Parts: sequence; structure tokens; C-alpha cells
Amino acid sequence: MIFKGRFRTVRQRDHAVPTPLPRPLLGHEAYLDIRAWRRPSGALPLLLVTSPRKTGPAVRRNRFRRQVRMAFLSLSGRLAGQPWVVWVRPARSAPPLDRLTFRDIEVQLGLALRRLLPLDTP
Repeated sequence: MIFKGRFRTVRQRDHAVPTPLPRPLLGHEAYLDIRAWRRPSGALPLLLVTSPRKTGPAVRRNRFRRQVRMAFLSLSGRLAGQPWVVWVRPARSAPPLDRLTFRDIEVQLGLALRRLLPLDTP
């Protein structure tokens, strides 16, 4: 992972979102819309978190981003040395961000990463 100090803000040139977008890793009933694609070989894993304004005020959106980042860091051992970009955002079926707990985020991100890994094995 890329760190500056503790965390590094992703710049627009750090990644390119593919078109068409990859399919979500979890179903429609999930609280998180998680998508992933491969980066050029030799690159480290990268986390993108999006939380649009319509999901709540800035305090809740920032808390959501911090929680996703902490959950990703706790599960990042699964992605060690693999060049994946993981994009996380609240799904349309998600409850308000203040009701979404860290445990919910961690469980759903863990499920998505488990589904991601078999795609990388030969």
C-alpha cells in the first residue's frame, strides 16, 4: 500500500477507472457496492472510497471513509503483493451512514475480498 505519513490521498493520475465498470463483488442486498480491477503488474493494492453528498452530511461521510480505510487495513493481508484496485461506496440499499457499523463494513469487505482472490489464482 502507498502511505504518505500515515495515509496518502489518491490523486486522479494514480488510477484509471476501467470502462465498462467491473461488476459488483457482492449482491444487491449488500450495504456496500464493492468493485475491483487489476492494476499493472508490480503495483501495490489501492483503496478508493466514494461517499456522495446525498448519503449524508460531511461528518458521517468522513466517518464512513475512515471506517472503510480501517477495515481495509485490517484485511489487507489478504491482498499482500497483489495489484488490485478496490473501490468501495455505499450501495443504494444501504441504511443511513450513521447506522452502518464498523462490523458491517468489515464483514462485507471481507466477503468481497474472499470473492476477489480466486480470480487472481491461475
